[in-house]
Amino acid sequence: MLWKDSTFSLPMSRASRKWASAALLLWLCVGAGAPAVRGLEPSHDGTLTVTPANSDVSLSTASEVLCDPHGDMSLETAQTGAYVPLLSDLPSSNQCYGYWVRFNVLATSLPPAGWVLQLSRGWAHADLNFQQNTAISVLSTGTSLPPQQRAVASSYLVLPLPLESNREAVFYLHLVGDTSRFGEARSVAGRIQRLDANATVRRDVLFGQGIYSGIILGLVLYNLILFGAIAERAYLYYSLYVLTFGSVWIARTGFFFEFLWPRYPEAEFAAPFYLVACSIVFGSFFVRQFLNTRDQSKWIDRALLAIVFFTAALCTLRILGVRDIAIMLLAIDGLVTTIFFAVVGVHFLLRGYRPARFFLVAWALQLIGNLLYIFAFLRFIPFNFVTYNAAQVGSGMESILLAFALADRVNLLKREKEEKQLQYTRELQEQVTRRTEELTSAVEKLKTASITDPLTGLSNRRHVDSAVQPWIAELQRARIRNSPGVPRRYLAFCLADLDHFKLINDDLGHAVGDKVLQAAADTLRQNVRATAILARWGGEEFLILDHVTGPEDDLLMAERLRRAIVDGRQPIFIEIGRSVSLSLGVLRYPFSVAYPELLSWDNCLALADHALYRAKNAGRNRWRCYRPNETALRDAIQARGIDEVRRLLRTHADRAFEMGLIEVVEQVTSDAQVL
Repeated sequence: MLWKDSTFSLPMSRASRKWASAALLLWLCVGAGAPAVRGLEPSHDGTLTVTPANSDVSLSTASEVLCDPHGDMSLETAQTGAYVPLLSDLPSSNQCYGYWVRFNVLATSLPPAGWVLQLSRGWAHADLNFQQNTAISVLSTGTSLPPQQRAVASSYLVLPLPLESNREAVFYLHLVGDTSRFGEARSVAGRIQRLDANATVRRDVLFGQGIYSGIILGLVLYNLILFGAIAERAYLYYSLYVLTFGSVWIARTGFFFEFLWPRYPEAEFAAPFYLVACSIVFGSFFVRQFLNTRDQSKWIDRALLAIVFFTAALCTLRILGVRDIAIMLLAIDGLVTTIFFAVVGVHFLLRGYRPARFFLVAWALQLIGNLLYIFAFLRFIPFNFVTYNAAQVGSGMESILLAFALADRVNLLKREKEEKQLQYTRELQEQVTRRTEELTSAVEKLKTASITDPLTGLSNRRHVDSAVQPWIAELQRARIRNSPGVPRRYLAFCLADLDHFKLINDDLGHAVGDKVLQAAADTLRQNVRATAILARWGGEEFLILDHVTGPEDDLLMAERLRRAIVDGRQPIFIEIGRSVSLSLGVLRYPFSVAYPELLSWDNCLALADHALYRAKNAGRNRWRCYRPNETALRDAIQARGIDEVRRLLRTHADRAFEMGLIEVVEQVTSDAQVL
């Protein structure tokens, strides 16, 4: 440990640390009985300054701590206590059921998301007291609260800091938890961070746990399939062991509490104990089956059964309420079991039992991880990044190596049981056939999914790109044939955008925004022809493609879609209490009758987007249609050349408007009827 100073740090000897810890504990306890006064007394240990350049600050930099022996000290009493400087990662003491931490914070600037306080794990209650106007406000978090009821909804203990730029704020943090030898509240520590940076770290941790969970689930499912195929119980016990032992480390992060049982804190407290117990039981059964101890070694087989019965007895103790003793004995049970498994592996390897090779290597890795974690749990060594994660990393590597061990054992059994394996082969062939059929069906479903927007069920860009080319080719063939009496066909583009959708997302949340998008998609689907292509083009944009022949068919289609959204009676439209409208940009392909090759369909789509932009600027809830001025186009092409005119239309639409090459249609004629 290092005693921290503003200018230097000096290492302390073991004896000095013991005397310092004793003095600190005495000082904390004496301070708990001081008389109370009103108001928020600032910290006397300086001020924590957070800046854009210094966006991750430890509380131990300038904070004070006070022991709360029973965890029920009031704020008034805490203000007058005898505080001492908070050391870095101060270990909790079983003589202090809670702690008060006092600190001042000065933020030179406020990031958009604000500042938060990230606390160390394990505290059942964490209340942040601060003065707001003339009243004392409290923000709460802690493992006893469901994640959704915490100040920041997260499996981590995070509290927002209500700071103002260049204004010092005083905070009193009250921590209460199980500080016993085997309790979860291990240290008094915290860090002030930007909320966006803190969220990034939490997201990265969630991603890492997702990778770990994917490895565990993949191994479990794969080996369960093998168990179903060849009825070898080693695969079943391996799957159950990997599932329960892997769940121990996922549950430790709080993700189960956040996503599986957020309303049941009791399950969160009890789950790790029973998951560890189940992993010991299933691990013992796996070792018995994998090493065939029933035939190879009677005394080892009996020892493994004894471990199973002893672990079951510990679960009974835990159910009867003997919590601390059960936890201590389970930790010792896990440590002894892990060492015993490694010893058994060495024993069988020396006897020449081939499957013991991978088994021993796998369990050696797990043994190292378990030793580090259990010693830290028993407080023989401190918890840090290595000791906290060693067992989880070891479990992942062990699970993979045990899978190799199982594969090696299968090869051995294959030579010993050739006749039975032939029967298994026939059964596997039937399963492969069924699996191939399932994969064929899955491929077809994937093909459909690849051209479908998952949120709205509409077509996506990939489908539009593949479907529009045959339509364009058909239009070109019809233009070449130029059959008399056959009306000319066009491909109408309607590029639609929901108005003020960002406000819906910002004010009501993305979940409501998704429902609005789905409702809008359903409304549009009900108001286009079956031959049309309706696609989600991106965000809140939709693209409608259809063949038209009449001079105003595309305009009528745009007006029909606009009215359908405005007049829509979708439940979500009514629920949000806001009007939902649509703006559209309309165009036809080919753009010019006289010069059909002037613009490609991509160019026409870009012009439709420009028309949509014009509709938005005109006030929204309307459409704008671009038509060519054939006379002006002809004159411009003769004067400038077709390539220059094409460039103007593609990249300088506003200039094309000034030259009169494009005309804007804003409404249908009076004699046209919108159905």
